[in-house]
Amino acid sequence: MSADITPTQDGDTSTYPSGSQLVDSGMIADNSAAAGGGSGSLSRGSAASAGGMWMGVSKLPPGHSSVPHHHTDQTSIVCIVGGAMRFRVHGPNGPEEFTASAGQIAVIPGGLVHEEFNDLDVECVCVVTRNSEQPVVRNV
Repeated sequence: MSADITPTQDGDTSTYPSGSQLVDSGMIADNSAAAGGGSGSLSRGSAASAGGMWMGVSKLPPGHSSVPHHHTDQTSIVCIVGGAMRFRVHGPNGPEEFTASAGQIAVIPGGLVHEEFNDLDVECVCVVTRNSEQPVVRNV
């Protein structure tokens, strides 16, 4: 049986004495500065940062796209939760395109300019992780 331990509260985050955290509003994409802001129609929201990692959410409305952008040296791991997202990655040998659907994960290496497209008639929702506690977005 565990002891009754009360966490400290900071907005939507509960922090326990061990350093464990519970974030209550992790699926809000409000283009906050903490998430690096938006890119065209692609909105972002910050959920949590810890241990050298950042996790947030991205949402892309049906028929919309992001603007070309990159995340400096930060690799993005994108888990599609709902819908599908077509990626155009500007690699060293030219543009590459692929589509990730719900349940699939796309990995975009740091520094590569890329764009996201939603070709479906439903919103695309993604959980995104980067290898930095401070996400960077550079629209180009």
